[in-house]
Amino acid sequence: MKKVKAKRKTKSPKAKKSPAKSTTKSATLKLRLAPELVPAPLWGISAYRRFGKTKLWREIRQAALEVSDQKCGACGSDGSQLSCHDAWSYNDKTCVATLIGFEIRCQACHNATHIGRANALGFEQEAYAQLRLVNGCTQQEVDAIVAAAMELWEKRSAKSWTVVVAPYLLEMYPQLAEVPLVRRG
Repeated sequence: MKKVKAKRKTKSPKAKKSPAKSTTKSATLKLRLAPELVPAPLWGISAYRRFGKTKLWREIRQAALEVSDQKCGACGSDGSQLSCHDAWSYNDKTCVATLIGFEIRCQACHNATHIGRANALGFEQEAYAQLRLVNGCTQQEVDAIVAAAMELWEKRSAKSWTVVVAPYLLEMYPQLAEVPLVRRG
């Protein structure tokens, strides 16, 4: 596995923190789409940022599109603006972030997934609406989901992380090991 140490940054993703309390329904709700706030020390670390617009990235994206049947993996949309999203797993005890795969997202679901970034770009209302629509949630439930994601983001952002690529991804795309998935400069 390729390992990279990531240093802590302090800037917030600027997603709206909501004081809404979790309801019983939202506590047990199985989400099709959830905010995935990237811990601040890991901002800028992604396969797309490293390999975007290369032959390798086109291969990764095409494989993900084929697996998803050319549709958003969250809402099922087959719109023209489908993005290939890095899927990560975080081990909070060992502080290891693992790139585990790639998922296709429509623009609306991609904004909801990266709700902090969506807020910074002025798309927060659309991102909240997409979370409600895809998950069949109320605004109060979405507020609670986002608040829980922000709380987790705060905890994860206070840590130093090691970044690894899952072995099965390295088998499929050995180039992922050639260079660290770290933003330069």
